[in-house]
Amino acid sequence: MIFYFSATGNSKYAAGRIASSTEDRLISLKDAVRGRSYRYDVSREERIGFVFPVYFWGLPSILRFFVKKLELTGYRNQYVYAVLTCGSSTGSAGDQLAELLKEKGVTLSAQFGIPMVGNYVPMFKIAEPEEIEKRLDAAEDYIDAAARAIRAKGIGDYNRSRGTAPGIMSAALYPLYAHGRSTRPFVVTDHCIGCGLCQEICPCGAILISGGRPAWVKSKCVRCLGCLHRCPAQAIHWKTPEEDRGRYCNPRAES
Repeated sequence: MIFYFSATGNSKYAAGRIASSTEDRLISLKDAVRGRSYRYDVSREERIGFVFPVYFWGLPSILRFFVKKLELTGYRNQYVYAVLTCGSSTGSAGDQLAELLKEKGVTLSAQFGIPMVGNYVPMFKIAEPEEIEKRLDAAEDYIDAAARAIRAKGIGDYNRSRGTAPGIMSAALYPLYAHGRSTRPFVVTDHCIGCGLCQEICPCGAILISGGRPAWVKSKCVRCLGCLHRCPAQAIHWKTPEEDRGRYCNPRAES
């Protein structure tokens, strides 16, 4: 089984490509959390994968929440792996997951880093279309190499995308995410068409359509930015529309 979390399609695409190679089943973390589904039966030969984006060189809050509640019935030291997608580097996010799993008596057998397309518009502008396609072409090579190792149940650290001083980077920057995640910077313009997609896709239920427009009803969210990037009317912005730095959804991922 492959547990995946994806807001704009990068990790979903990676998880789907790996699943096609390994014939493993896919489980959406967003659907699992919103459905309060935390218990899963594991067969003796089954692989257990976690595919997710790196936030501030650490784990998305939804993944941390999910793993703490996860129950793997039938776990007997099966092969467990992590695939980390990132814009540039992963830091020590894979090690953070290993520690969480260790607390539950589960051993992380291998981890892989997959550089893809960065989409954190509060800090960076989205790459141009030609550059996006170039990065996705390169990402497919990384994903396919990871899939081959996963299929063979290779053990070890295959992550070559940790970056410089990954432990220091994660220690310095991840607290900014872990203790932040405020929903106050989100704004909605009059371009909103009231379609409700943002409410539907929000992994933590932080958005409620009220009066035909989205309202953030929780003070914090995962800050995946899925609502911003996937808004069909481009009505959701970070702070002000004038600072819009583009939108991104993986063009190779199924919607």
